[in-house]
Amino acid sequence: MASTGNSPLNVPTFPETSQLSGQDTWRAFKDCVELNVQVRGLTGYLDGSIPKPTSATYIYIAQSASPIDSVTPSPGEWNQCERMVASIIFLNCTDPVGIGIECSDTAHKTWQYLIKKYEARDEQRIHIADTLLREHKFNPDSTTMEEHEKKMKNLLKQLHNLGGTCNDYQFRMIVIASMPESWKDYVLNVPGIYSTNAFTYLHRLYLDKVGCTHSSGDDYIKDKVAALVAQHLATHAASTSSPNVKRERHICSNPVCPTK
Repeated sequence: MASTGNSPLNVPTFPETSQLSGQDTWRAFKDCVELNVQVRGLTGYLDGSIPKPTSATYIYIAQSASPIDSVTPSPGEWNQCERMVASIIFLNCTDPVGIGIECSDTAHKTWQYLIKKYEARDEQRIHIADTLLREHKFNPDSTTMEEHEKKMKNLLKQLHNLGGTCNDYQFRMIVIASMPESWKDYVLNVPGIYSTNAFTYLHRLYLDKVGCTHSSGDDYIKDKVAALVAQHLATHAASTSSPNVKRERHICSNPVCPTK
């Protein structure tokens, strides 16, 4: 099969976050597999729409190789393309054996197995993920707003990976509800309609409140230092203004010095 520099047959290595290691990375892995297969014109080997030809059924119309995206490949061409797609899947799994796939299986068989394994809705797990997202609260005493935003987005991603639903409007409301009770008056009218707008506002609110706290602390320290300095100056002034203690005159007990 014709290829330029074998580039269509190079097996890509996905980023670590897109390699299949379990439910959490399935969506990213699936997108990478489908895009890499599509760009090579090999989707038929993934979805099974290009069946394996046999020497008995294949008609050799021409001696030249057919293009890589041909829907009527020769048996040898089919085997090469099918192994390419199977390799994209297998070699981008962190633990293929643990996941339950074998390199000898066809790409279509492996793909159908993975879809059934990771896209079957598990209502209990979806409920748990949804509950974790809705019940997570922000604690400004132990967490920064940046960390809270990252945590909330990760919880949302986990829910989506399990097949749960939560649109951006719902996520925005959940984020606002995750603020501490002491901030209730500040989040009654959060501007914007998207979660990004909410986080922008909450970041500013967090910085304002943390800034006020730090300013109060700084003022306390400054006042304390000023008090110590004032105390030191007062003590020094008292010591310098107090009357000098009259010193006793020492009497010489040595023999009388001879006079000339």
